[in-house]
Order: sequence, then C-alpha cells, then structure tokens
Amino acid sequence: MARTTLDEHWAVAAIPADRRALLLERADAAALLPGDGLGEPISDGLALLGTAYELAALSQLETALQPVPSAGRDLAQAVLTLGAARAFRCAAALRPPIDEGESAVTWALRLGALALVSRQTESYVRWWDARYHVSEVVKRTASRLESEPWEPYARGTLWVAWLGLLGAPVAAIPEHAADELPMLTATRSRLAAFRERRAEHDMPGDGPVLNAAALRARMVEFAIRHLADATELLTVAVLRRTLPDVSGEFKLHLSAARSAMAGDHGQDMLLAWLQAAGVTLAGGVTAQLELPGF
Repeated sequence: MARTTLDEHWAVAAIPADRRALLLERADAAALLPGDGLGEPISDGLALLGTAYELAALSQLETALQPVPSAGRDLAQAVLTLGAARAFRCAAALRPPIDEGESAVTWALRLGALALVSRQTESYVRWWDARYHVSEVVKRTASRLESEPWEPYARGTLWVAWLGLLGAPVAAIPEHAADELPMLTATRSRLAAFRERRAEHDMPGDGPVLNAAALRARMVEFAIRHLADATELLTVAVLRRTLPDVSGEFKLHLSAARSAMAGDHGQDMLLAWLQAAGVTLAGGVTAQLELPGF
C-alpha cells in the first residue's frame, strides 16, 4: 500500500515507471562509490526523481506526525519512510555542490535527514567517506563562521549543529574525540557559543515593517529563533535520553520556523525534513530513541 501511494503521487507518476526503475538502478550502483558522484547527463533526471519522491513523502508528513495511533498514521509513516529512502538513493549518487560552502552544508544536511527518516544512518556515514571532498568544504565553512555577520553565522552554526545530531562524522570536534557521543557533545558546544553571541545580537524592532527588506529580516530572525530552540531542545533530550517525549514541543518550533520561511521553497523543504528527522530521533515516530553512531 505504501509503495502504491508513493508511486501514485502526481510528482512521481509524472515520471514513467521504467524511467524511474532505470534511474534508481543507476543511483544504487553509484551512491556510495568513492569519487565526485554522478554528473550530467543523468544528474538532471536523478535530481528530478529525488525531488518527486521528496514531495510525495512530505505530502504525508502532517499525518505521519499525528500523536494518536491510527491506520492512516501508519500508512503515512510508511510512505514517508519509503519516499525518504528513495530520495536518499537518488541524492547520495549525485555530485554535491562544493563551489559554495553553505550549499554543500545544506546538501549534506538534507541527505542526513533523509537517511535518518529512512533508517539509513550507516549508509550516510559511508557517504561521507565516499565524498571526502565534501568534508573539507564543510570544515572550511564551519571554521569561518565566527567571523561572519549574524545571519550567516546563525544559520551556518545551526546547520552544522544539526549535522552532529544526524550523525555526520564531519561535525565532531577534536577536543571531544574521547567523549561517548563526540558529535553530540560538539553540537552542544556549538549551541553554547551560539547562545552567547545571540545574547549580544540586536534583534529587529517590533515597530511597523516599512519595506520588504525589513520584513525579510524579521521573518529570518523568527525562523532562526525557533530553529535554535528546537535544536537545543532535541540535543539536550538526546544527550540525557529524556523520557518524556519532546517531539510535540520540537514540532511546534519547527512548524513556526517553516511558516516564517514558507516563501522559500528550498528552505521549507529542508526544514520539513529536519522536522521529520527530529521527531524520529526524539521518538515521536519510532517510539524509541535512535542515536546515530551510538
């Protein structure tokens, strides 16, 4: 039933079934091979197919995250997981963007969220070994964050913190190498530094919004604030293995951040996958705590 529901979604059904099968076969053959990943001419087809599976999967997100068990929720969760798995296969085979640091970070972040939702965190760790050049780009980007203005600093710091939550090896910090969960303790350190800088940052005023730039600044600040609160909530819960489930409060923060970024389709999709991954990690979907690398 989940496969049929996924394949009948308009975005997936628009691609002929034999074309989908061929593209997935090519993706499976290349996904974890060392090297740069697949480029043109097949990359356009794979990227389109991956996006179609993401759209089909995310169409089930709200139902999948409902707190009350039901047959509809079970089906939605199965479709979300299957769509994430297929989208992961497509994206892992592609050549990541490495010409601009933030693009490489968000690419890896989206891939990590897809991996967590589809229970493929081991494949995600292997992907970092296969695409070693991405690690270098992400490390350079992370090392420059302290010197960036507030908005790129805040956005980049939260993205790198999320890489740690998703189990990306690149997120570890040498001084935490001996810790039980080095990526998560590194994430906690980044969030502590983030809180200190946020305390010194001048927030946009509450007065009337006079132009589009002021409106954008206010929306971005709103999204950053809620994303930061969600990230810290989830990090503490995972480190402490907190038992009541924090997925409800986490979902509220991510929903608020998504609302603020609704006009940016790329950011909205990324935040949607982080929402799905975070609830999975917190136990709201799987009913258990899943710790990458634990």
